[in-house]
Amino acid sequence: AAMEIDRAILKWYSNYGKAFKIQVSTDSTTWTDVYSTTTGASYSVTDVTFAKTTARYVRMYGTQRGNQSGYSLFDFMVLNDP
Repeated sequence: AAMEIDRAILKWYSNYGKAFKIQVSTDSTTWTDVYSTTTGASYSVTDVTFAKTTARYVRMYGTQRGNQSGYSLFDFMVLNDP
């Protein structure tokens, strides 16, 4: 079900996203950017807040890999902070 969210935490392994977006959707067809960066790093934590939005689906949309091996997350949390 769709719910309000306003924060995402991504924990990266060695195969990180150098440039990526966090996108949300209510129907898995139309996606809206809530965060983007071009400064990702390996073995790092991306902890971002954004304006409250309603979403059923959340994804990390990679636009540039940090190396040739793809993307590797070991944790991806989506939150609604009070």
